Amino acid sequence: MSTRDSCIFIIILAGTKLFLKIFLYKSDFINYSFLMKKYFCILLTFLFIACFSHLFAAPNGLSQKEIEAYTLTFFKKFNDTQTKLTYMNKKSPLAKVGTETVKGKISGTIFYDVQIKGAGALVTLRYTNYCDEDGWIFDGEILTRSNMAQNGIFSGTIKVTCPANSETYQISQAEISYDNVLLIKGMPGDGYYLVTIPDSRPWKVDYTFYLKSKE
Repeated sequence: MSTRDSCIFIIILAGTKLFLKIFLYKSDFINYSFLMKKYFCILLTFLFIACFSHLFAAPNGLSQKEIEAYTLTFFKKFNDTQTKLTYMNKKSPLAKVGTETVKGKISGTIFYDVQIKGAGALVTLRYTNYCDEDGWIFDGEILTRSNMAQNGIFSGTIKVTCPANSETYQISQAEISYDNVLLIKGMPGDGYYLVTIPDSRPWKVDYTFYLKSKE
């Protein structure tokens, strides 16, 4: 039993005991007004804990570490989809300038485009129903705006559909937002990703998990 469940159990037990005292064991020596106030305080505490737990807990009882592990798996799968891109995988920054579209082994496309904008560049990476591996489907767009030193910002969201199994902690859908990640020297270098799964608040996952996925 989790700590949260234990607290709820204790509150229910205490509330039940007070209820019995108030309504079943009537006595002239019992201050019913005080007991009623105490009972309702316990009831309000229980309702607060229940609401708080619903708002700040992931489905299936997932923890922050499990969300981070899922995100690491996502990045590894996502990285694999980009290996067939020609321009993106060239070493020189200038050699990366170009436009191409590649098809998934099963369905969909990845659109890659780099345009020079003033003293910097705009990179567009767009996924449309892209699937290389059965069950893993990517949709969405990431924009990267950078200067000549390859420092800049990311924006955009990738939606992923994946098999609900032990590898994904039974998560079948997720959205990963890049809006709070900074580009430093050509790589994510600060900030966090926002990972949203059904029936849960967004979870902050540190940018370093992307770097771990490249190891």
